[in-house]
Amino acid sequence: MAIAQDGQYVLDDKEIFVPKLGSQLKLTTHPRFNGFIQKMFNRPGDYQGPNCYNTALIMSSLMSDDKTRYVSPEEFEALLKLNFKQVESPEYEDIVVFDALRSRGHAGFYLGDDLVFHKKSHNSSYYYRITSIEKAGVIEENEWVPGPIEDSSDQMNWPELGFLHRAYYRIQSKVLPPLDKRFALIISKLESSLIADLKTWATGKKWGMTGEYFLQDLLTYANRIKTDSYTRGVLVSLNDQLFTMLEEVYFKRARRSSESILREICVPEDKDQLFSFIRDLGKLLGQDDENIKNILKQIEMQDRSTCQLRPMSLFKG
Repeated sequence: MAIAQDGQYVLDDKEIFVPKLGSQLKLTTHPRFNGFIQKMFNRPGDYQGPNCYNTALIMSSLMSDDKTRYVSPEEFEALLKLNFKQVESPEYEDIVVFDALRSRGHAGFYLGDDLVFHKKSHNSSYYYRITSIEKAGVIEENEWVPGPIEDSSDQMNWPELGFLHRAYYRIQSKVLPPLDKRFALIISKLESSLIADLKTWATGKKWGMTGEYFLQDLLTYANRIKTDSYTRGVLVSLNDQLFTMLEEVYFKRARRSSESILREICVPEDKDQLFSFIRDLGKLLGQDDENIKNILKQIEMQDRSTCQLRPMSLFKG
């Protein structure tokens, strides 16, 4: 049964009112409710991707509040090891990791007095909320429920979550660790471009399926040359973010054949940005300009209804 998670709480000796999901009532002002809470509380995600890990890292000031994107478990765990220390009991500004001995499948930002600020899932239908730790996995009144054609696996229905083992992490450095220098420049450009395109829902127009293949290839290459865990985690995040958005926009509710969709988004309509990234990958792999030019031509001229050409396999050839 859905529970309305609103009402009166006490936070740092001050009474606060937390409106239930979708309410037009105002959240009580409080010194611990920073700009991101004020901006995002009781709002859904702007697009598919931003999740609980992303929310916790933004609230910890390790990520800027305009860097709303999917954060993979791999990236999150790498940052916990590099920038945080585990502590026995939580204090304000710590990260709470739920089900800490098994899935570690959810995280929240600790506000104090057993309250957390969190977003349940990467699904854009989930709202940014404040709740008690015990109710972190409980379905709220007015909360999104998947319809007949929606993916039920996106729903968090985990009422026992708040009672499972938890771990607490306290930030030690608010400076992100350095990326593998071999990938630092290309990842920086990829991340900023992808986030900008997410905000305009332009992933099909500017990335397409070839963009997804490209990110998969870059991750494969990074694994092959044994990059560090943080760099790998960021690449997993960017890869999964693009996949999630393309899946949502083009495939989940498709009323067309996959062949028709591929024909539309195999090579993006605005291809210049993606082709620039593929050139960067070619340079990383030691390819000369003429070979890169020929490969880009092959990608552009391929049978788009099957969309089978992957940059990495072409470079190997």
